[in-house]
Amino acid sequence: KQWYQRESTGSSPIAEKYGHLWGTTTSDPEQKQLCRNYKLGVYKFNKRPSQGVKHLTTTAVVDNTPYDIAAFLLNGKGLSLSQIGNFITDLRKPLSMAVLEEFMKQIDFTALPFEQALRHFISKLRLPGEAQKIDRLMEAFAERYCDCNPNTISEAQDTIYVLAFSVIILQTDLHNPQIKLHRKMDLESFIQNNRGIDNGNDLDRNLLEAIYEGVKREPIISGRDHLDFLESIDKSIIGKKINLMDPWRMLMMSTQMHEVHNRNEKLLPEKHVRNIFLFNDLLVITKQVQVRGKATTKTTKERVISTCSFQYRQHFMICSFKAESWSSQFYPYGVRLLDSYDDRLLIEMSAYSEDDRTAFLTELAEVTWVYRALENDRIGSLGVADKLGQSTLSLHSFILIQTADGGTLTHSVDAFSNLISSKRQNETPWGPPVRCFIPRVSALPT
Repeated sequence: KQWYQRESTGSSPIAEKYGHLWGTTTSDPEQKQLCRNYKLGVYKFNKRPSQGVKHLTTTAVVDNTPYDIAAFLLNGKGLSLSQIGNFITDLRKPLSMAVLEEFMKQIDFTALPFEQALRHFISKLRLPGEAQKIDRLMEAFAERYCDCNPNTISEAQDTIYVLAFSVIILQTDLHNPQIKLHRKMDLESFIQNNRGIDNGNDLDRNLLEAIYEGVKREPIISGRDHLDFLESIDKSIIGKKINLMDPWRMLMMSTQMHEVHNRNEKLLPEKHVRNIFLFNDLLVITKQVQVRGKATTKTTKERVISTCSFQYRQHFMICSFKAESWSSQFYPYGVRLLDSYDDRLLIEMSAYSEDDRTAFLTELAEVTWVYRALENDRIGSLGVADKLGQSTLSLHSFILIQTADGGTLTHSVDAFSNLISSKRQNETPWGPPVRCFIPRVSALPT
């Protein structure tokens, strides 16, 4: 979870609160519910920022003020930097514009050189892909930089704005691998592009040279978030696997266990070791392998090296299985996964200690609760897209929720059919009747 930790940028009580909400384990019911609502809000934010902010303010995790929302974006754990950039540059929503203003006020650029201040700002988010949104961010940066450093480079805010946008273009030009070397912007071209931007006057050449050399030497990059870590995991898992690159997917826990094929046969310590990755929506089981590759050095033309990778074995969606503990003579810390539909055994494993088993089952229970809450919210929103003739309800997800709450499979299918019928009778904008196909039990997805 160190990948989700972000440097605190404020000293307000609400900023300090976000430092421990993520990953907190407590027996206090109120604090536990607060942590769950926080995680639920983060997942929603990473999928749809406006829905995440609405959930967090509704559940009183974040006060419904631009200042507190901005503090959450700057100090919250697990947030997608791309979604932060998209949210505060949404020109259609007054709330986003107000949050952007407070967002900038909580970043201090005092006494920072221009290039360092721009790097510090971009480390808090990822620049959106739309030029209009980048333009809005550079305008906000210029205004804040001038407030913190009056008359340092120029008296005109427009000068800082044009220079900031020029540096972003320089960054893209110098560090885009698709641009050939002989076509990259040189120093003289950069200086030429910025002639007369200070109310018709030129900026100090030494300043422009320092900025150019600094960007050329080290690219201006965004801060790291959970997607960077997710990408490294996705690359390390080989084989025919599920695509892990989803903006709202997060790694909640990773551990090692032994896969047990025979309870009455003791395994050697190095046999059937499985590396388990628990995400907020699925469980991936892998086997660590050594992949041999080649590397080139200055002393030898070629040498063989070994790198650590994980061979994909199988995965299970959260709520499609349930976990139970078991023990035997050779495996005192066993964990079994059973199918939520028919209690069919999916896999049996053994942890290294009781603490490892408890930690895994506890984290799995929290992940399941949050995932179930997300699915319940999605089911509760039925009818928004249905007015356009499209159903947002997944039969598979509905049955997962029903069976997880103790209902039978037949009851779940009947409940789904009744829900569709009631919605059709009560809402007229649905248009002509649509046939609802309920698959056979044997054809349900596993």
